[in-house]
Amino acid sequence: MMMAATILFRRSLISMVALLLAPPSLAFSGAFRGVVTRNILIATSNSLPSSSQPYVSSNRPSVHPFILSHRALTVIRGGDQQNLEVHHSSSSSSQLNARSSSSSIPLPESFEERKEDVEVALRSVFAACRVTRHVQPITSSSSKSIGVISKQDASPVTIGDFASQALALQILHDDFPSDMFIAEEGSDALQKDEDLLRRVWEATNHVHEGLLDREQLLSAIDYGQGVDGSNQSTSTGLKRRVWCLDPIDGTKGFLRGRVEGGQYCVALSLIEDGEPVLSVLGCPNLPLPSTPATTTIPYGLWSNEEVEESEVEHNPSTMFSTTRGCMFVAVRGCGCYEIPLHVMEENVHTAKGENDESTTNNVSSTSSWTQLHVTPNDGTSKPPSQAKFCLGVERGFSDPNGTVLKIAQTIHGPDALTTAPHNDDDHDVDDGGVQDIKNSIRMDGQGKYGLLSRGDAECFLRLPKAGYIDWVWDVAPGYLILKEAGGTMTDVHGRPIDFSEIGGLERRAKLPDYVKGILGSCGGVFHEALVEAHSKVEQIL
Repeated sequence: MMMAATILFRRSLISMVALLLAPPSLAFSGAFRGVVTRNILIATSNSLPSSSQPYVSSNRPSVHPFILSHRALTVIRGGDQQNLEVHHSSSSSSQLNARSSSSSIPLPESFEERKEDVEVALRSVFAACRVTRHVQPITSSSSKSIGVISKQDASPVTIGDFASQALALQILHDDFPSDMFIAEEGSDALQKDEDLLRRVWEATNHVHEGLLDREQLLSAIDYGQGVDGSNQSTSTGLKRRVWCLDPIDGTKGFLRGRVEGGQYCVALSLIEDGEPVLSVLGCPNLPLPSTPATTTIPYGLWSNEEVEESEVEHNPSTMFSTTRGCMFVAVRGCGCYEIPLHVMEENVHTAKGENDESTTNNVSSTSSWTQLHVTPNDGTSKPPSQAKFCLGVERGFSDPNGTVLKIAQTIHGPDALTTAPHNDDDHDVDDGGVQDIKNSIRMDGQGKYGLLSRGDAECFLRLPKAGYIDWVWDVAPGYLILKEAGGTMTDVHGRPIDFSEIGGLERRAKLPDYVKGILGSCGGVFHEALVEAHSKVEQIL
């Protein structure tokens, strides 16, 4: 028995060395990943469990009959010791992996305890920002060319949504294959529409050439639906780390077009043991602080100079301007920070060794990060009666009963409202115009939480129609951004938002049923005023 065990061990050791030293050509790109084990193995197609079959469409490219070999390493991430599968493959998706970079992205010192999580999250959201910036229509009139389909709830989904989710989840999954991923989109529509699949693949390939083939793209999208892509549903066990992604939060803003100030964001949050611990909001079209576009109506309109500048031919690797586009990043207990996307672009290229040092000396340090703080919330610098509201454009969804306007009148007084020009998106008003809050900003996406975090506004409300329960990806990313900047988010009655049931065996993606709406603010007397005003208006309605 001892001799047999020794022989088996030696054979395993020889096989291990042979595989580790094997040239990359022996790895099969485009194949499904193998079953996670503690040992190196090569599995045939017979190892694929039947649960993976329904997700393989007849329209999808054939999969190589062998599964990639891999080995397990023990690493420290987020303060925890866990196993990480490192796949020995020349697969193009491995080029997305943050570990392939030659150096790290500069981070605020307070983020060091979660350095790995933050870096991978930044690369994930940055890749999604690049592809969405590439495909966002120039104007609303040109949005018809992007390819839009309607989901069951009548909300739109575009090639930008699919491309963004594919890139973001591939990067996350490459580094954290054992984590759970919950995201908004699935690949069903792409499997049924070869032309749509081609356009999504072309979008990802334009921004990240050769990184994902079509099969990998479909698999990456479905990570967010609980399909591991390798062998089984990821919902078979309780996951203590759950990544929640909205690939384009504010799709209607995305479709309004860049020049018309259409706002959207890539929203990502990591929930660990039932609590958001890391959030990133990537806002490609959001004006940077104190730039002229922060004062336009509608918010974020492009100036003639910006339009002319955008028409000038630039280095294809330089996608973001120096006046708009940013990331908001928060780590639990470590603060909330903002960094311009053009700086992040330089940092990512430098980390990959793609930039000359002379071009990046001014942007590759931690000084590029700005720590954010909400408006002082004790009422000394500004009372609630002067609070600026930051609200969604789509009132039919976020305020179908006009409750927000009544709350503003309760806080600001009888002169709180004004008659604004008619907006084509407001279908429930006459041609004479629409009432709105004088002291307010209207924009799409969770970038609103970023504006509250940097003190550009003080109050936010999201009051959907009765019976609607928010998805976690619409709330968790902005929740931590606002909280770490000193703000507050609760339900409409002032109760904390409970994320403890997110994920789990059922892959729950909805907030608890008691959450009938969201109130966000800079906290303190402002949040007290919001909760009190909502209670008064609720009794009247």
